[in-house]
Amino acid sequence: MTALLEVAGLVREYALPRRHPFARAPHLRVLHGVDLTVPERGSLGIVGESGSGKSTLARAVLALERPQAGRVALRGRDLFALRAAELRAARRDIQPVFQDPYGSLDPRHSIGRIVAEPIAALEPRTGGGERRERVAAMLHAVGLSPAAADKFPHEFSGGQRQRIAIARALVTRPALIVADEPVSALDVSVQAQVLGLMLDLQAEFGLAWLFISHDLAVVRVITARVAVLYRGRVVEEGPTGAVFDAPRHPYTAALIAAVPRVGQQRRSAVSANGASANDAPVPAEGCAYAPRCAFAAPRCRTERPTLGPAAERRTACHLPL
Repeated sequence: MTALLEVAGLVREYALPRRHPFARAPHLRVLHGVDLTVPERGSLGIVGESGSGKSTLARAVLALERPQAGRVALRGRDLFALRAAELRAARRDIQPVFQDPYGSLDPRHSIGRIVAEPIAALEPRTGGGERRERVAAMLHAVGLSPAAADKFPHEFSGGQRQRIAIARALVTRPALIVADEPVSALDVSVQAQVLGLMLDLQAEFGLAWLFISHDLAVVRVITARVAVLYRGRVVEEGPTGAVFDAPRHPYTAALIAAVPRVGQQRRSAVSANGASANDAPVPAEGCAYAPRCAFAAPRCRTERPTLGPAAERRTACHLPL
């Protein structure tokens, strides 16, 4: 399939506070050479525990933060090589849906104004009549009455607010939507409704999704492929069902084993040695997961595994399961 989004060698660092006024500022590297591809009309899930770099990746893909190295290309055009006017035009093709349906909608503005914001920012020459028509069409597409345009966010439930956020993302008819934990703040029953809506919208509008979540069950429903992120590195990638049913990387297996199941007496023997990603030390050499891995060999502590070229399944592990 034709690549819509290509992420290559993405590196993102943040400066940390100086220990004293004359010290050099230390840096924390959050993304370590991430490579990803999302095809036209496709869907890719990004999973990993807190601190793995999922939201940082989302901000870089949306060109909200500039990486120290690497490339984010939308339909072959590197977003960070574009001039300001070119980037503004490119943003019509890539829109976000954020996690919090309460914090992402300005309570002072009407729903019509909120949904029309991308048009006002990215297509300022669009007339008022056309804006209203497009807003009404998008509200209808997400299952809300066009009359909702005259109301305010406090008049809607959390699930309805997230539908409004999706309508706002759709109003410029983007090719790609980056959804960062879009249903984690919703009740389970409402999650199912919103996920069903997202699948319907993908079919109706030919959308591609970059779907970021810590919830593996949600990712299984909504995405065709999944990439597993550990401390800013993709450690496994492949078809979602295949990766979740038969993980090859010990970290992926540990993530799946950590999901509670009805009647489960104990966790799987495949574990992360009880440490969280933020507690485990970062080795200067070798595999980043080696300090937590129950299967680590001496080679894992001295030689960093690579993910390899694009393929149906990719695993950055010297001793895949």
